[in-house]
Amino acid sequence: MPSTFRRPAAALAFTTLATLASAPALAAFVGFSGALDDAGNAALVFYDLGPAQFSDDLATANNVALHSFNVASGGITRISSTGYAGGGVDPYVTLFRGSDRASASFVLSNFDNAITVGGDFVLDTLLAPGDYTLAIGVFQNMSLAENGGGVLSDGFTGLGGPSFFGNGSYVLGITLPDAGSVPEPGAAALVLAALLAAAAAGRSRRRRRA
Repeated sequence: MPSTFRRPAAALAFTTLATLASAPALAAFVGFSGALDDAGNAALVFYDLGPAQFSDDLATANNVALHSFNVASGGITRISSTGYAGGGVDPYVTLFRGSDRASASFVLSNFDNAITVGGDFVLDTLLAPGDYTLAIGVFQNMSLAENGGGVLSDGFTGLGGPSFFGNGSYVLGITLPDAGSVPEPGAAALVLAALLAAAAAGRSRRRRRA
């Protein structure tokens, strides 16, 4: 006869809270596209944040595109690259909190993907409300801020290689949190309290039966 497994209420509480905390509630989409060798791309700077350079393949491979966006309500935000599959750059992407270069601080990059398999990627991260800057470059042209404690104005390594350039194009998407479907902290606390109360009641019933 098949046995029935009943999950304890306390375990259910943790599972429920983990689901509330981890399930992405994604809504508005912001897309960024362009090319690192396009002199008409106003988002471009050189690795030292000076004017973009187009003198040769090495110069264009060390241009960086800076795109800003705003997170209105905090929550899970998805960053996805799709340009590599279409022949674009092997991307190195860095996210900074803030829009002012002198104070925008490092949040994350696609480092793990870039040094292992490379190419397109998807990153899900929890972001607070505010302005952000996305830096898009070629693999190995990493932000100096990534070494710890730095800011966007520190620039980049200038180690981007033409072999990672492809046709020079990039396509990035930002999927922002849906404020209407992200549970409030108070709601999560009420769920926990109710489930823990159910667990306590179950223990009380078991003691009376004993």
